Amino acid sequence: METYFTPEQVAARFGVNRQTVYSMISRKQLDAYTFGRSRRITEKQIQECLNRRYDRPIIVMGPNA
Repeated sequence: METYFTPEQVAARFGVNRQTVYSMISRKQLDAYTFGRSRRITEKQIQECLNRRYDRPIIVMGPNA
């Protein structure tokens, strides 16, 4: 059986604001299940999000670019 985390728990785990997690969900960067009005995120969904973020190239631009 999978463990479901609240957006608040995910935010605390990664040291970000709760609203950041909700923004990532709305921008489709982080998948989440919806139960009524509640969102729940599994460990697998968290890992998939992290893997997607690191699969893309990181483009660094200087301040004058």
